[in-house]
Amino acid sequence: MQATATPMTTEEQLAEHVTRLARKTEALDDFAALVAHDVKSSLLNALLEEDPREGVARALELVDSILKAVRADQGGTGVARLADCVQQAIADLGDSRTEIVASVSGEFPIPPDALRLVLRNLLGNAVAAGAERIYVSALARGDQRILVVDDDGVGLDSTSRYATGAQLGLRLCRRLVERCGCALELRPRATRGTRAVIVAAGSET
Repeated sequence: MQATATPMTTEEQLAEHVTRLARKTEALDDFAALVAHDVKSSLLNALLEEDPREGVARALELVDSILKAVRADQGGTGVARLADCVQQAIADLGDSRTEIVASVSGEFPIPPDALRLVLRNLLGNAVAAGAERIYVSALARGDQRILVVDDDGVGLDSTSRYATGAQLGLRLCRRLVERCGCALELRPRATRGTRAVIVAAGSET
């Protein structure tokens, strides 16, 4: 015999509605800060280029990608193709002397626009940290997925480039993946650099 769900009371419905509104407000605040952070950085870099038009165009593309991520975050569901998101995030960086080696396949349980945004921030952070090589890999543990970004930059303990580079972006990205049911952790590597790990809910590393 199938159990019948108990209808929510008026108070419970009101509490749920307030919770949803609070989450939407938090998300909008986060993305407004992210737009200001990423676009400002892109425009400042454009001013250093001989022809700033390309940098301005990248800034506009960043706005579009962030707006897409907002819509993806509000939807709260979606699955990303890892290889596509990694390649798109690399393309978002523009020209870089950093070598990026990706060994990923399959899917990850985050909306694709949101994952592209997070990956772009992680890769950009590594480039700002002076990384010569970045390795992006994925592994499966049972039904769960884990995405790893390793770099050989100055590392988390640096008081100069990494620590002051894009901490706002990292904080917002962590909150974004949490709203998508995942977690983002940063760890120092044993030799040099930083490891960023995105873990689907229920996984353990």
